[in-house]
Amino acid sequence: MSDQTADMTTTATPGARPAHPGASSFGWRRFLPGSEGVLGWLVTLAMIVLVALPLTAMLLHLAFPRLYLGDFSLGEFQLFRDLWERRLWRTAVTNSVMLAGGTMVLGTLIGAGLAWVRHNYRFPTAGLIDFSAWFVLVMPSFIIAQGWVLFSRSGGTAAQLGMPWLGDMIFSLPGLILVMSLTNFPLAYLAMSAALQWDVRRYGEAARLCGASAWRTFLAIRLPLLLPALLAASLLVFVDSIGDFGLPAAFLSVFRFPLIPYTIRAEVQTVPVSFEGAAVLAFVLCSLVALAIALQLWALRGRGSDFLTAAAAPRERPRPRFWPVLMVLNVTFLSLAIFAPLGTSLSVSFMDRYSLGLTWSNLTLDNYRAVLGEGSALLPALRNSFSIAFGAAAIAMVVGFFAAYLLAYSQHRMRRFIDVASMVTLAVPGIVLAVGYIFWWNQRWLADIGIQVYGSGWVIVLCSAAASVPIAVRVMLGAITQTPRSFLASAALQGAGLFTRMRVILIPMVLAGLLSATLAVFATSVFDLAITTMLQPPGFPTIPVVIDERFRTVEYGWATAATVVVCLITAAIIVATRWSVRWAFRSYFDAEVSHK
Repeated sequence: MSDQTADMTTTATPGARPAHPGASSFGWRRFLPGSEGVLGWLVTLAMIVLVALPLTAMLLHLAFPRLYLGDFSLGEFQLFRDLWERRLWRTAVTNSVMLAGGTMVLGTLIGAGLAWVRHNYRFPTAGLIDFSAWFVLVMPSFIIAQGWVLFSRSGGTAAQLGMPWLGDMIFSLPGLILVMSLTNFPLAYLAMSAALQWDVRRYGEAARLCGASAWRTFLAIRLPLLLPALLAASLLVFVDSIGDFGLPAAFLSVFRFPLIPYTIRAEVQTVPVSFEGAAVLAFVLCSLVALAIALQLWALRGRGSDFLTAAAAPRERPRPRFWPVLMVLNVTFLSLAIFAPLGTSLSVSFMDRYSLGLTWSNLTLDNYRAVLGEGSALLPALRNSFSIAFGAAAIAMVVGFFAAYLLAYSQHRMRRFIDVASMVTLAVPGIVLAVGYIFWWNQRWLADIGIQVYGSGWVIVLCSAAASVPIAVRVMLGAITQTPRSFLASAALQGAGLFTRMRVILIPMVLAGLLSATLAVFATSVFDLAITTMLQPPGFPTIPVVIDERFRTVEYGWATAATVVVCLITAAIIVATRWSVRWAFRSYFDAEVSHK
């Protein structure tokens, strides 16, 4: 009897269903999916609509430039030949490569150095490194860049602190590399932290016993063990830097430095509109990202990266004799990375006139009155942007949850496609994804059959959801894989259907991860400047575009006050949502805490 029970347990799977009688005789019946099969095809369809079709449309426009008009005439590919003949395009590509390359080096050094100090030494304020990394990571890049502009420009905070030379330094290529590095160092820090948290000194001690010097031990043992994490950190910083739209948008008002993302925007939003030019530049941007990924894979070819054993233990962090130096350097860095840009933005929001600086006579609340007063441009933008964020979070949550379930428990034939599609937008810059949405949803035949997604808020919702699907899937996958398959298999043996098993077993087990993924998507969708700038319909104001327009017209007080208000509202919504969900499901969360 026990053997039979064991056999039943091993053969039952979460998505198992009884075979149709005579299925082997009628081959067409294998195309009748069970509930899990239907779910797999629905998720596949969602990935096709959200990701595959827009990116495919962008690639097709390279060969068929007038495809959006229904014209399948093959192009002459003249724009590819003009890539190095057009001065603006050539400059944008060159600047983007130099900026991303320099940021990759400096940002990786900063992130890796901070991770090394954080995981090797114990000193006061060390925990603030983690806080600063996460804080900078979740802040939109264009808000940080705006803070640096206000800090560095003529008459700004730096000049008032006796550093007028800092403006000339920041508004140059080395200065932009520094600003971008201070914005993207959290990516390198988190990647390196994961590799440095375990104690592997025994390998180095064995090498030293064999006569190796400290430098030789580092080069031969420690560095190769850290190489995968170091390359991953470099790749993350490079990809995020080369596709960043916020920095050129913020610096444009004071420093002209053409980059690919902003040039793509110019091709689409200036007259005459050049969809073909946008497609070529988007292809170049994706090619640079793909080249970086290929170089990383080539560098790691044939290398084993598993070095932990059962004897592995968390790294011990002693307090060194020079801990005061580390504390001072840490506080100085945090002041530079956080308080210089964001503290400046906060102070400017209370200034009557930016040129007069932070003095008692120049303090006012008029900027906040203008932002929140009747007729303010921010009020309709709040309604539109929060509606977009809620819609994108809902779509990404549903698609991400079901996709994570299929990746964790299913053997659906489209599982590989779902896995790739749920990751591809992580490497594709938001500006490129937005271009794909323009090409796909702006086609004439869609309008002829009554599908009017382009030109409405729904195109921003769908694009934001597509950009956020990787976040939702990876967060949910981490939570779902902790739930044993046997839990769902046991429920299936008792006759519970797929959605009953999800509702009764899986969702309560992963509720914390589901909540975190939803709120993460919501927060990122509120401030997505690249997507909203490219896809915003006429007469449909959104928060990032309104703030960016006011900043470019030198209305710094209004722009910074609006930023503070939106950040406070977003934080309040996140806190209230977390509290409400935890209160509504307090029995589950209390049980989870007591179990831990």
